[in-house]
Amino acid sequence: MKKTFVDVLLELPVDTTLQTFLAANGLPLPDDLSWSDGQEVTQTVIEAIRSWPDEIGRDALIAKLMASVGLGDAAGKQAMFQVARQNGAALMGLVANQSDIHRSFWLYVNHPELFDLAGDVDFFERHGTQAQQNDLGVKRKPNTSEAAMLGMRQSISAFYQRELQCGDGSVAYVLERSPDVYLLTVHVKDLAMLRLEFEGSNLTRRVGNPNIHMVLEYSAKTGVARTLVKGGVKYHNMLLEAFAEHLLGTKVDAHRIKPPTLDLSALRLGFDVPQALTTDGFMAVQVKTLSLLSPHGDLKVECTATASSDQQCVTELIAESFPNENPLKRNWQINSAHINLYYPPEPGKMRSKVITIEITRKGRLNLHKFDAKMQAQLEGYLVALGILGADQTLNATEQQSGEDAFLSEPAYQE
Repeated sequence: MKKTFVDVLLELPVDTTLQTFLAANGLPLPDDLSWSDGQEVTQTVIEAIRSWPDEIGRDALIAKLMASVGLGDAAGKQAMFQVARQNGAALMGLVANQSDIHRSFWLYVNHPELFDLAGDVDFFERHGTQAQQNDLGVKRKPNTSEAAMLGMRQSISAFYQRELQCGDGSVAYVLERSPDVYLLTVHVKDLAMLRLEFEGSNLTRRVGNPNIHMVLEYSAKTGVARTLVKGGVKYHNMLLEAFAEHLLGTKVDAHRIKPPTLDLSALRLGFDVPQALTTDGFMAVQVKTLSLLSPHGDLKVECTATASSDQQCVTELIAESFPNENPLKRNWQINSAHINLYYPPEPGKMRSKVITIEITRKGRLNLHKFDAKMQAQLEGYLVALGILGADQTLNATEQQSGEDAFLSEPAYQE
């Protein structure tokens, strides 16, 4: 359910950050308001916003408040800690905050540049599955000088002016996400558009220029780059060429890399890896979800074991529900799967800790979310099932030439 500004304020603590934000946006509050009163202050602030007669000022405050908590989840937290690594004050501030929403709001108010940068990192993480991967054949640190960045921006702008008659303005950043892995973010000005929007209570036609957003991630150890940009091959090549020519100082002939296709048919029989239960401390394993494609490719179904399944594999549930027409026995292809591995509950707790493997036939894996030990453990299970080959492990310490070159440990672990 969509959160309102009231929901956001009820989740934020009453502290100096909130006080600073409200004062900067000009919200009129009672002179005798005591900021030590917690929830009473929150209710006073909510009523002050609701009754604020300055509609434009009120709308601006609400818009900023809603935008400020856009990184308030687990993925956003990783992005915030990643960009704050080189800023001790920001890093300590993030650690001290009470929740992900609080961290997001705190960073927005106190370090707006880092907040914007974290937003770009978060954008790439959320849409990274759509990125194209290319081997540039060049392994060197990017030149991020002002002159190099200007040359690259001018090259990109010239491309968009030729293709779409826009792009006369652009902004670009480079962030070293982890040693020798760089993230380039570029924002390009799109064509002017006339929007019909409310300004206060007045319906107004407003001229605006949407943002064309593109991201490139490059490993200086492997020479591999991933690009995320709207458009076809021409647009991806444009970004790769501009990056290579101006930041790497050479022209490249990028070679597209496609991830290997994985055979998930071993999961037709569930998750049969005894080592997980007998040696590694899990109390149960479960194929939680399967996405299946019919032999003719004209029908796709997704089956999920619900919470009431008592951790029974979805493969068993499918067999029970379709005893005569089990798609798993009728050559339906497994396109993707979620596999849950359950640890026993910790002392004093009811719920089990769950480790989830997400894997697709096209080679997407989420193992990079885990630490090196867990990653190696989960890789071993996939090798035991025959989904990965023995020489196809995804050890983060290896210098792979493909997608694995970018895998890194989370920026923040609790």
